[in-house]
Amino acid sequence: MNSMKIDYTSYKDVDLKGKKVLMRVDINSNIDVEKMEITESPRIGVLVPFLKEIYSESAVIIMAHQSRPGNADFTDLDIHAKEIEKQLGRPVKFVKDIYGETAISAIKELNPGEVLVLNNIRKYDAEMKGYKDFSEAENTDMIKTLFPLVDYAIVDAFGAAHRAHASIVGWPKMLAGPITDKELDNLKKIMESPDKPMAMLIGGAKAIDKFKAMKYNFDNEKLDYALCSGLTAILIFEALGKDMGEINHKIIAKDLDANRDMLIETYKKYEDKIILPEDLIIDDNGSRKSITIDEAGTYNTTTGDIGPKTVEKFKEITNKCKTIIANGPPGIFEKKVFQDATFEMVEAMAEATKRGALTIIGGGEMGAAAVMSGKGDGVSFISTAGGAMLEILSGNDLPMIRALREKKL
Repeated sequence: MNSMKIDYTSYKDVDLKGKKVLMRVDINSNIDVEKMEITESPRIGVLVPFLKEIYSESAVIIMAHQSRPGNADFTDLDIHAKEIEKQLGRPVKFVKDIYGETAISAIKELNPGEVLVLNNIRKYDAEMKGYKDFSEAENTDMIKTLFPLVDYAIVDAFGAAHRAHASIVGWPKMLAGPITDKELDNLKKIMESPDKPMAMLIGGAKAIDKFKAMKYNFDNEKLDYALCSGLTAILIFEALGKDMGEINHKIIAKDLDANRDMLIETYKKYEDKIILPEDLIIDDNGSRKSITIDEAGTYNTTTGDIGPKTVEKFKEITNKCKTIIANGPPGIFEKKVFQDATFEMVEAMAEATKRGALTIIGGGEMGAAAVMSGKGDGVSFISTAGGAMLEILSGNDLPMIRALREKKL
């Protein structure tokens, strides 16, 4: 049984009309640090329709972070407020304050239909402490000052659900917002009782974490097939004694040494369900060259994608599955030469969706790849959260979800 119970009060369960609503959202954006301008912000693009539809008659206070202290793009949120204003088509206020006098009076004066953006929450010293004990977060000055000023605190920063920060776990009572609501609704299906057979496509970075998520789902009899590619496949091959070349080896060496026995034991136990690549792709002066697993050591270069035989084998399996989760891309899709397999697998998931399968892509890189492939619309759901989704798939109780459960109305 999964240790995380998904149970909370949603924004849909209350009447927000005429109310003061504080929303902790994730609008972390790509910023050109020379000009200090937002270059692209898909997350603001997701937020704005909600401001129009759900919160149009509420007085909305937006609390969010941008980057983290020490980074070049760690900045005030005035540029985010301008971007929201541009997309929303009505004035958006900004205060260069979080819970001081300026913020307090702006919140008190805010009327229904108005939007106020507070400054970067990570400029508040106590925000990022990591509160194992939620009551400690409740006792911070920031929470004690702001909570009494609003009718509802809505936490919707799903991309940061795995962080026990003050603004994510500290509100004495909290609701889930529309993004979280939709994410959990989709993830619930996988966590509670997925339609079988279920396959997980594993690729990209964080190889050992993805291996552990796979193991957890095998051990709990949720998973029927793991389609392993990328660094996770290299990790397994090396554990089994294959030479994948020094360039590949270096990236996974530390995890391999620390987990060798567990890797071998898990592989032997689920050998018939763990599907490993038969061929890999290397960059041969800008064109794709297919090599066998045994040749990887000889060529000693980055194997940036899986080959056509492997793609066929993977598709054969997704064709018979009722639930497919993709956690990380099979190739380094940012490079044109290593794109094919990732795009083909997104397409295979879209085909499976037409047949009635539930197909979920875990945020981060694989989400970006799905959009780039042009076939992402055909998938049931693309999660916004890479890290948080990996934690959920590993059976870990996320701080934000625990807080929503413990502090529901």
